[in-house]
Amino acid sequence: MSNKTKPATDLAAIIKSLKGYLLEKGHRFERGPIYEGQSKNPASVAETAKGYEARGYAKYMQVGDPPVYAMLGRGQEEVHIFQPQDPKVREWLEDDRTALNDPTVRAHLLQSAGLSESDLSSASKPQVFRITEVNDVFIITSEDAPPTRSTH
Repeated sequence: MSNKTKPATDLAAIIKSLKGYLLEKGHRFERGPIYEGQSKNPASVAETAKGYEARGYAKYMQVGDPPVYAMLGRGQEEVHIFQPQDPKVREWLEDDRTALNDPTVRAHLLQSAGLSESDLSSASKPQVFRITEVNDVFIITSEDAPPTRSTH
């Protein structure tokens, strides 16, 4: 395998793994607010990740050149910073009328990663992933999902 092929293969494997994690059964997505930063220039994944590092987050990984994805954490908090490369995903994220937990969105994300529902496990600790946009960069933060309520 040539050096030019390896980064694309690594990126595809990382995206597949990330989508598998985010789409585990029990997790769900919510929209956060859209912010306009102070800068007139569009933000980048690298620039946004540096801001989180300055606030005490550790960078676990950064992918792409220039970076299109970064994962950081602090204590139990995790932050995923990305710029969608799939135009359909970008469209859904930017359209407030699209339900992020819609089966059509889920099916597209699974298919684009080469995954099926049977490939996914149930989340050991269900999370709510809140997706916020800041100057064309999307940030996913997580929190524990509230326990499901019993109807008894």
